[in-house]
Amino acid sequence: MVRILIFLFIVPFSFQEEHAAGVFIVNTPPKKTVCDNELKMVIGQTKVCISKKPIVAIEEIDYVTEIRYEPKIEAHYIDIGFSGAAVSTLTKTAVSLPSAKFALVVDGDVICLFSLSSQLGIRYVRIGEDAPLKDLTVIHDILRNVKF
Repeated sequence: MVRILIFLFIVPFSFQEEHAAGVFIVNTPPKKTVCDNELKMVIGQTKVCISKKPIVAIEEIDYVTEIRYEPKIEAHYIDIGFSGAAVSTLTKTAVSLPSAKFALVVDGDVICLFSLSSQLGIRYVRIGEDAPLKDLTVIHDILRNVKF
């Protein structure tokens, strides 16, 4: 009997939820309403309210490029490539919720926020064009450590 009770107390703590990872929809709860799933941004530590489950799993990200530079707009960026299934999910979501924002989450932290046009058509999202190179480097270092 003692062993069973000890097991019952240990089991709930050993199956803790893994850190959230993937692409989530950003929620904007009404004022005076508490967000059920709030995470901090890696850069700036701003809190972001996101959906409880990702719409695209982290495993559906195919690649992350090195930091690149576009001289025409004088900006650095990273491209994040998605699987065909992920592109389909993101496109359907963008059509259904045209003003939706999305959050890329790794290890329980929001890496970046992005929006999509309803005609995604391409299999990647470009991030960081508006971020300082120092911040983009931090984001890239985190993404580089994820197994795709």
